[in-house]
Amino acid sequence: MSEPAVKEERFHFLDGLRGIAASLIVIHHAFTANIVKLFDHLNLHIVGYYFQNFTQSGVDLFFVLSGVVLLRPYLRKQRQFKVGNYFARRVKRIYPPYFFALLFASFVIWFNNQYPTWYNKNGLRARFFWWETIKEAAIINLDGQYYNLAWWSLQIEIVFYLLAPLFIFIFPRQDRLNGRNIAIAIVITVMSTIGLQLLFTDHLAIIYSLTYNTATIGRFIEYPLCFLMGVLLAAKDFSNRYAQYFILSGLVLIGCAWLHIVPYMQTHYTQFVHPGFALVYAGVIILAFNMRSYSRWLDTPAMIWLGERSYSLFLVHFSVFYLTDNIISHFTSERDTTYALLTRLVGIPIALFAAMLLFHFVERRQARGLVTGDAFWPWGLGSKIIGK
Repeated sequence: MSEPAVKEERFHFLDGLRGIAASLIVIHHAFTANIVKLFDHLNLHIVGYYFQNFTQSGVDLFFVLSGVVLLRPYLRKQRQFKVGNYFARRVKRIYPPYFFALLFASFVIWFNNQYPTWYNKNGLRARFFWWETIKEAAIINLDGQYYNLAWWSLQIEIVFYLLAPLFIFIFPRQDRLNGRNIAIAIVITVMSTIGLQLLFTDHLAIIYSLTYNTATIGRFIEYPLCFLMGVLLAAKDFSNRYAQYFILSGLVLIGCAWLHIVPYMQTHYTQFVHPGFALVYAGVIILAFNMRSYSRWLDTPAMIWLGERSYSLFLVHFSVFYLTDNIISHFTSERDTTYALLTRLVGIPIALFAAMLLFHFVERRQARGLVTGDAFWPWGLGSKIIGK
């Protein structure tokens, strides 16, 4: 037989969406806080609230994409599921880049504490300890301490990886995924999420609380709908009509987040934001599958190049920001406009370059199906790399 009976699919526009998700996260950590302060100063609190949640939603997009990419081959019988092989592949794919990113983050925290400035009091309180480094090497972190604050979401992803085999074995056949059952599953997931959040807030606040973000693994409780939508899209093809339903429903939930539909809530940190973005991004992904004019932009070589380096960028960008913030604080006296401009103009390019190094020398060795793996620099990429 000239080729396998079932050929495993590769959708390059999903790499483009990963690049967008990583860019949102970098923007969130580099610019959002100052932009929100500006909106608050102008009494545009609602604009600042939604801008903050939009840039933070790169995490939600990553989670939905994880479900699609990870489970699609298994749920569509393109690859036989073997538990040992599955976990071995996940470890090889996730851990080597994380290990080297942890070494770099440890050095940054050590350096910043060896050469402190006013920045240590106003922007960095983490301390270097060998025992802390060893603990963080496990990725799963129960005490909320991180050398790199962006890593809280990585352990949420790990929990989904651990649960993925369960989805594979119990998820219903495609013919049972009709509109009614999908709507019921979404509603039950949202209501269960809200119920668990309220229960934990009242009785197990040390693990999770609505009014205090401890940045522990307990935050998994906010994202079940993200993973459900990823699994649904992995199992079944949806029409543009479903995309419209999902996007509209998601926007309604996001709007409810500001309106405080649940009287119990005392802050703007509400339960509806993440389910809302889960639905919106599910709709966006469906449109990418169905609309060639849209997906054509997402699978351009430059977007694929960024998307294939998105994990490395996620791992190192915050540590680079810590380092550049500290170095520049040696030449400035406060968080003024000069400091803000210098740290961003220096930090963002260095973060991207550090991600390129981590990807080129570590991550790409375990990644499969790469099309820009040999292109260290983003320029000079031709459409020929993806066979156009």
